[in-house]
Amino acid sequence: MAKNTPNAPLTPAVLHILLALSTQERHGYGIMKQVELDSQGKVNMGPGTLYGSLGRMIEAGLIGESDKK
Repeated sequence: MAKNTPNAPLTPAVLHILLALSTQERHGYGIMKQVELDSQGKVNMGPGTLYGSLGRMIEAGLIGESDKK
């Protein structure tokens, strides 16, 4: 995902993360498990992909961090 590129296409990882977050706030492991469930086991997202994508998504303003504990 290019930085500050309007209307840039979403990567598959970003799309799956957004879908996982569309119903409720989740932590990293919860996102990974929801992606696996939503994809019926076809997508197994590792921590490097997940946290790299989350960092870029936060930077791009697509998502924000929750202050809930």
